[in-house]
Amino acid sequence: MDKVLIAEMTSPEFQVAANDVGSVIIPLGSVEVLGRHGPLGTDWFIASEVSVLIGQIADSLVAPAVPYGDTMELDYWPGTVCIDTGILTKLYLSIANSFLKYGIRDVIFLNCHSLNLRSADAACRTLHTEKFRACIADWWKVAFQVSEDLVEYRLNSSGHGGEVITSVIMALRPGIIDLSRATHEKPKHSLTYYSKHGLNSGSPFRVYGDFRDFCDTGAWGDVSKSSEEKGRIIINRAVERIAEFIREFRSN
Repeated sequence: MDKVLIAEMTSPEFQVAANDVGSVIIPLGSVEVLGRHGPLGTDWFIASEVSVLIGQIADSLVAPAVPYGDTMELDYWPGTVCIDTGILTKLYLSIANSFLKYGIRDVIFLNCHSLNLRSADAACRTLHTEKFRACIADWWKVAFQVSEDLVEYRLNSSGHGGEVITSVIMALRPGIIDLSRATHEKPKHSLTYYSKHGLNSGSPFRVYGDFRDFCDTGAWGDVSKSSEEKGRIIINRAVERIAEFIREFRSN
């Protein structure tokens, strides 16, 4: 395809592409605190940019990224924008249905903010009951998996605003990160307990907290070894892995 971004297509071009390709990636971002060194729009612009790379490889259309997300646990720092979980679910469904009624068969939510998973999951379950095919690709989980051999400080490298996230930002937006502003904060002890029984922990028990329980600045992890080079490697690996999953999903 010459174009993958739906926003760059005319309506007739989209209809032809929808019939031909049959799948759409809907990128999900957020606007939220990321410590003293990370920009508020990190998850949004990462969702916008990596989705295009994935769409080109996976031969999928790419919708405009949803900039705002569910940031309930972070909504204590200036600039953070929080959308209610239920409203966000309805928004995701509305976007998906707008494409499905014109020939799209497969919907892939590319989630670039972990707390959006609740809404994305609810949307996918609903779409499935309506006989549509939908799935979720979690960008940061993939990025953390493919970067295990690259990180210097393994303990908190996948922390919020940590080495992996900071490196990806540096690769996509060179110059936007000033490492001299980073606090390299260690997470509070309560994060250990939450991680053991929190979202995606696999524990049979669930406990709840917000980011004030985990850190003081809205980020944690030593980012002194973050780099553009690491970020580029992580992006390339994660893009390939997610594109592979999308091809697999479509073939099944």
